[in-house]
Amino acid sequence: MSGAPVVPVNVQVPSDPTAPVVADLAVHALRVAYALRRDLEGLPQEWKQPGIYVLLTDDGSGNVYVGQAVDLRGRLFQHRSRPKLDWRRGVLVKRDASHGFNSAEIGYLEGRVASELGALPGLTVIEGLKSQDMTLPPHHMLALDALVPSVLASLRLAGLDLLKDAPTTEASEAATGAKRTNTAVPGTVADLVAAGLLRAGAELHFKRAGKEATAMVTTSGDIVVDGVTYSSPSTAAQKALDLKAANGWVSWRVGPTGPTLADLRVQLPEQEAD
Repeated sequence: MSGAPVVPVNVQVPSDPTAPVVADLAVHALRVAYALRRDLEGLPQEWKQPGIYVLLTDDGSGNVYVGQAVDLRGRLFQHRSRPKLDWRRGVLVKRDASHGFNSAEIGYLEGRVASELGALPGLTVIEGLKSQDMTLPPHHMLALDALVPSVLASLRLAGLDLLKDAPTTEASEAATGAKRTNTAVPGTVADLVAAGLLRAGAELHFKRAGKEATAMVTTSGDIVVDGVTYSSPSTAAQKALDLKAANGWVSWRVGPTGPTLADLRVQLPEQEAD
């Protein structure tokens, strides 16, 4: 096994072929329904709740639609009668808890999921709102960011290929001309967060050739740039300013003038030795 994080899922497959398959992601209290366009009548009334949805085609176009609704069931019926693309399957995501999502939360999640899917090669997001609802406080957005891997995992169950471009390698980092003194130290951004050297929710800054980009650190130690999550700081830096290669460890700073990620990483062995 690769050691990559696993999202536990309980999948319920009804014997009735017109009823939706349902997946429960208990770790984040999410419920996901996989419904065929022809069988929406079999979608239970419990889906008349707020959430987000993704409509998938089977025509090889790679077109997907990402949306939000206060009534998921009703919105999919609207998409069936007045389709904006020739979709065949719908993936609906709602909160499986006594208090469901509110309108600001689904607005933020819609934008995050649309951005994540829009960054995948071979996929085109149709009518998806990529600009997240930013009216929520930062700690609330950070909590919602933690749900995104589970939402993407549910889409993988629907057959979507979630592989982004290959991450930047150490060789391509060296090609930028950056010194490798600090990058040779082992450790990940997640290690920095776990050690208390980097705060979840911290804003990172990257400047080069008169251009500047910002990013945010998630609770799991990933880096979010323009709504897209990257586990590699170098890939995040490369995508942030559309570069051929970048050494994210020496490029990303905490705040405009704070230490680089590489500066923080060299402190990891010192903490482990205490």
